[in-house]
Amino acid sequence: MRRVRERALRPFNPSRYEIRDQNLLTSGELVIWSIDPLPPRIGDTYTVQCGGGVHEVEVDEVMTFKGGWSAHCKLFGLAA
Repeated sequence: MRRVRERALRPFNPSRYEIRDQNLLTSGELVIWSIDPLPPRIGDTYTVQCGGGVHEVEVDEVMTFKGGWSAHCKLFGLAA
C-alpha cells in the first residue's frame, strides 16, 4: 500500500524562501513563501531585485499554515 504524504510547503531552495514576482512591475505586488518558522509581520519591508532594478516591498498580509507561511507584499518604492 502506498503511503499518502500530507501536503506541506517544500523547501524551494537553500535559503528556504520562494518569491513569486511575475507581475511586480505591472501590478505592484508579489508573494513570498517560506518554510522558515518565523513569519514576517505586517509592515515589514524587503528589498528585491526584479526587472533590472532593486525595489522595496512592504508586507500587507500574512498567512500561516502547516509547514510555513506566505506573505503578500506591495511595491513600496525603489531602493537607493
